[in-house]
Formats: sequence, structure tokens, C-alpha cells
Amino acid sequence: MRGDGGDILSRLAPYARARHDGPDGIHLVLDGVAGPLRIVIVVDRQPDVAGTWFVIDDGHLGTRLACVARFGRLLAGQAPGLLPSNLRLSPQQKLRQVRMLCIVEGRRIGMATRRIAADIYGERILRLSRNEWRASSWHRAFYRDLDGAMFYLNGGHIALLQGLKQGGDSLAA
Repeated sequence: MRGDGGDILSRLAPYARARHDGPDGIHLVLDGVAGPLRIVIVVDRQPDVAGTWFVIDDGHLGTRLACVARFGRLLAGQAPGLLPSNLRLSPQQKLRQVRMLCIVEGRRIGMATRRIAADIYGERILRLSRNEWRASSWHRAFYRDLDGAMFYLNGGHIALLQGLKQGGDSLAA
């Protein structure tokens, strides 16, 4: 969205959960009844110029338009409405997101792999022999979650947000 940024930012301030001023614009995460709404405002600094909405016309156009409609309702002071169903995470998908974050954070601070796995899946993992650990379903699940987390950390979240790639957990608009 384009505009002077000032008027819109003051109208959105009560809903803002997070804000990041980047070189490409102002990134906002807004609170909504049905879930967070993520937007980027590209600031022109031209007073009295109407805003412009950029919507990518691709296979995700329906989802993108639903998100734009939610944002428009929010700007009008109304409840944004429900998040499109293909953007809602199931309880299992939310749990996987938490596990991926825990695994990456544990690796970042230097924890041993099996210690991280034991914290996530249970202490019994520490009693397994090396061969039993490698043959276990916990080992496969751990490395599957680690691979998923590395996708996000290596810029995969941008591809998801641009609709260029479908993730294992959700399709982003």
C-alpha cells in the first residue's frame, strides 16, 4: 500500500502488535479478532495523494483479495473478519511451529541435539543408545522439524509471504 504513511499509521496504532521500519517500507502486524494481519506500507511522503493497493495476480489472488478486504474493514474502523481458512494453522501446525523454534534456538545456544530432543519429546530419549536414537521416529521428527526451521531462517518466509512457495504448515498470501 502507498500513501503518506502518517494518517494511516495513526489510525492503525490501536491495532498494532509489532512494527518494523525497513528500507522497503513500514511493516506492521495488526491485531484482529480472527488473527494477526500483516501489511507493508510503502511511504511516498506526498500529501493529498490517494493510497494504492498492490495485489499480485497469481494462483493466490483469492486469498490476497480476502486479506485486502480485511485490511480495508480495519481501516474503516470495523472488525476485519475471519482469516481465510487456508491461512489458519491447525493446532498440530502451531505445535510444529513451536517445536521448530525451540530446536533452532537450542542449536543456536549450543545445546546437544539429544538434549533438545529430550526437552521436546521426553526424557526417555536420553536413555536410548546411539543406534536406537538414530533408528527412532523421534530422530526423524527432530531433523524434519530442523529442516523446516532452516527453510524459514534462510529466507523461506519471504517466499511464503510472496506466495512463491507452499510451506508444509500453511499457504501464505
